[in-house]
Amino acid sequence: MKVYQEANCKNAPKNLKVAEMTEAILKQDKDVVNDLYEAGFDSIEFPNLEGVKEITILQAISHGKAASSLCEYEVNGEKKQLGLFFEFTTHKAEAYKTVILTYN
Repeated sequence: MKVYQEANCKNAPKNLKVAEMTEAILKQDKDVVNDLYEAGFDSIEFPNLEGVKEITILQAISHGKAASSLCEYEVNGEKKQLGLFFEFTTHKAEAYKTVILTYN
């Protein structure tokens, strides 16, 4: 599955970290996720993305210790959204305390 990045994070390093973590989760890169997330990759409940050829990260935002990203993909010609909500362990956004994934 290809992951495209539309979120503009060039001037916001913390937002870029959110986009990078979102991409790692979507690509199910266990090594990256396990390095940054206390509860680990296996604690994340994934939607069935089988057959999804591409997904686009539309937004990646952060404020303080909270962050989120919005993604869009298509299943059988129908657009779907996937949202990730994050809580950092510190304001520096070096690691993630909470990851919540929601989708329709």
